[in-house]
Amino acid sequence: MTASSVEPISVEQTPSRDLRRTIAKLLLRDTNIVVGTVIASNVLRMISSIVLTRLLMPEAFGTVGLISSIAFVLSMISDLGFQAFVIRHRDGAERRFLDVIWTIRLVRAAVLTLVLVMLATPIANLVHRPVIAAALAVSAIQFLIDGCSSLSLVTALRERQVARLSALDIIGSSVQVAAAIGLALVWRTYWSIVASMLISSAVRTALSYVMFTHSRRRMAYDADYARELWRFARFVTGSSIISMVLMQSDKLVLARILPLDMLGLYMLAANLALAPMSFTVSYANRVLYPTYARTWRETPDRLRTVFYQQRRTVSMLYMAAAGGLIGGAPLLVALLYDDRYAQAALYLRLLAFTPFLALATYSANEVLTASGRVEMTFHANIARLVWLAVFGPVSFLTAGPLGLVACVGGLELPTLLYSWVQLHRVGLLHLGEEIGLLGIGGIGIAAGYAVCAIAL
Repeated sequence: MTASSVEPISVEQTPSRDLRRTIAKLLLRDTNIVVGTVIASNVLRMISSIVLTRLLMPEAFGTVGLISSIAFVLSMISDLGFQAFVIRHRDGAERRFLDVIWTIRLVRAAVLTLVLVMLATPIANLVHRPVIAAALAVSAIQFLIDGCSSLSLVTALRERQVARLSALDIIGSSVQVAAAIGLALVWRTYWSIVASMLISSAVRTALSYVMFTHSRRRMAYDADYARELWRFARFVTGSSIISMVLMQSDKLVLARILPLDMLGLYMLAANLALAPMSFTVSYANRVLYPTYARTWRETPDRLRTVFYQQRRTVSMLYMAAAGGLIGGAPLLVALLYDDRYAQAALYLRLLAFTPFLALATYSANEVLTASGRVEMTFHANIARLVWLAVFGPVSFLTAGPLGLVACVGGLELPTLLYSWVQLHRVGLLHLGEEIGLLGIGGIGIAAGYAVCAIAL
C-alpha cells in the first residue's frame, strides 16, 4: 500500500458522526417519540378542527360527539383489558396464546357491532335525537373493523416498538383528517366525519398487518387462557364500566338539556381538552407501563426510584403546559375559531383541570398495576364515581350545566388523593415531589392568565 492510497482522516469526521448518533438516539428515545407523536397528532387535530368548524355548523360536532359517546359506552361496558393482559402474561409472545386472545377480541367486536346496529334507533330516541339513528348504525361497523386488526398493536408495546406504533398513529390520523375535510367540502354534513372515522379504522387495521412481522392470526380457543383473561378482566371490566359512567354521563345529560349547537361547543371544548390527555394516555401506556412492568419483574427493589426517575422531567414540562391551557383557554379558542365558538372557552377552562391532574394519577395507576395490584384501577374509579355522585347533582342544581362541567373537570382530584394513599401504603410515594409538580402547574396557570390578559 502506497502512502498516496491512504485517505486522510478529517478531524471533524468522528465528532460529527458521534453528534449525529447522539441526536438519533435522543430522537428515538421512547419518551421523545411519544412527545413528537402527540405534537403531530394535535397539530392534525387543530388543522381538522379549524377547517371543519368553517365548513360545518356547530350542530355537526354535537351529533358526532354524541355518536362517539354512545359507541364509547358500549366499548367500555365490554372492556376485557386485552392490552394489559397480553403485556403482563408469561406467554405474551406465544403464537397460540395470541391467536386465542385475538379470537376472543374479534367475537367481542362482532357482538358489539350487531348490538349497536339493532339498538341504534332506540338509543337515538332515548337521548331525544332520532335524527342520529342512521349514522349511529353505520358507525357500529368501526367495532368490527377494529376487531379485525392484528394484535401486533399490543405485542409491539411489549417489545418496545414505540416508533413503529407512533408512525401508524400518525398515518391513521392523517388519513382521517384528509378524509373528513375532503368529504366535508362535498357533503357539508356530519356524515363526512362519520365516514372519515371508518376510513381511518380500515387503514389502521391494514397497517397493523403490513407494518409488523408475525402479525397474522388465526381462529383458536383455549379454555385455560379464557379463564385467565376473565380472572384478570374482572376488575378491568368493572373499572371500565365506571369509567364509562364518569366520562360520558356529562355528555348524555347535557345532550338532553342543551340545544344541539351548544352541545357542539361543549364537544369541541372536550376535544381540545383531550390534547394533553392523548399524551398522558400514550406516555403512560407506551413508556411508563412497560418500564414499570420490566422493573417489577427484574429488580422490584428499584421500583420507587424508577417510578419518579422515569417521569420526572416529562412531568415538569407537562404540568407547566397543562396549567397554561387552563389559564390561556380563551386565547386558544379565539385563535382557532370564529366568534360563534367563543363560549367553548369557558367549557375548556373547566374541563382542562382533568388533564392537569391526570399524568400523576395515570402514572400511579401504571406502577400499581405493573406490580400486580390490578384492583387499584377499579378502586380509583370508585373514588371518581363517588365524587360525581355526590357533587354532580349538587353542582347541577346550584349552577346549572356549568356546575356539572366544573364537577367533571375536577374528577381527578379524589383519584389523586387516593393514589397518594395507595403509593404510600406500598412504599412508593414521595409527597414532596408530587406537591412540587403541582406547584409547577400553578405557575403555568398564572402564566396562561397573564398572556390572556395581555393578548385579549
